[in-house]
Amino acid sequence: MSLYSHLTHRRSTGKVTLADVAKEAGVGTMTVSRALRTPEMVSETIREKIQLAVKKLGYVPNTAARELASASSRNIVVVTSSLLSIENSLILESLQNQLKSSNFQLVILVANEYSWLNKLINNMPLAVILLNLSCPQEEAEWIQNSGIVCLEIGSKHTNTVGINIGIDTKSAVQKVIDYLVSKGYHDIGLLCAQQEQAIFQQYLACWHTALHHHHLNSHQVLHCSDPISFSTGAKLFNDALSSWGKIDAFVFLSDQLACGALFEAQRQHISVPYDVAIIGLGGLECSETTYPKLTTLHIPYAELGQIAGKKLLELLSFPDRDTQNAILLDTYIIKRESA
Repeated sequence: MSLYSHLTHRRSTGKVTLADVAKEAGVGTMTVSRALRTPEMVSETIREKIQLAVKKLGYVPNTAARELASASSRNIVVVTSSLLSIENSLILESLQNQLKSSNFQLVILVANEYSWLNKLINNMPLAVILLNLSCPQEEAEWIQNSGIVCLEIGSKHTNTVGINIGIDTKSAVQKVIDYLVSKGYHDIGLLCAQQEQAIFQQYLACWHTALHHHHLNSHQVLHCSDPISFSTGAKLFNDALSSWGKIDAFVFLSDQLACGALFEAQRQHISVPYDVAIIGLGGLECSETTYPKLTTLHIPYAELGQIAGKKLLELLSFPDRDTQNAILLDTYIIKRESA
């Protein structure tokens, strides 16, 4: 059964009930209700049994099931690890613009290192959007078993939970390295700050592949846990100079970090791009305001949100319509003076 026919079946029957979960877990219905709404009042052993049952059955709370069946549930839950990044803000703004003429309620759920499955269930989602987030196995299994519409916005995923709307990270990193090599740079370092760990690991793997393709050293990587900002970019720039000494070019996984590095280079009278080249990822507005202007890889954040909004409306209106599993948008180098 396809995801969409499965969704239709669940909406029409509402067959998974609180009693089903209770029977599967071997507890009473009141215990299940208490575990989902006030988990601190239930022992860890019982909570684990209930979580396994919820995940296995793809349970949606009864109130949500009734709303889903009558098409009156309006909650679109966006799950992300950060509301502070400009990139996520651009995607969300564009997504909201696409949905503003509908009656859907956009709910933002900030995921942390702990399980966020209970919070997701209690928000009674009509659809789930994973924004620049790697979905843990428990949450992914529940979303798939529930049949709820799911979109993943950000990088390309190998194992998707829903429809993946994003960019090909491998292609993006390869374009950056190919461009720098074509300009004569061969001693290249990667700098990055606080980011979703799974996404960072994806970029890192692509980084090694791209540099090995040109037979270049791929081990000059500097990562810090500080939030992405201009000051963090300046700090990373100084730390890299101290650690690596002479280097041809710096690649930052954020335009904000790269702009901070440009400001710091100017303060130290380091000539860019003659002493060192600097390139960012994003194509953000701040990249046009620096001196020299920042060379950057354009990532279509606004378009990702726009397409996700249109696709979501399409899926909710026509749940049985066949659709592709992935929609990948192109990236391109914006050539400016910093590299």
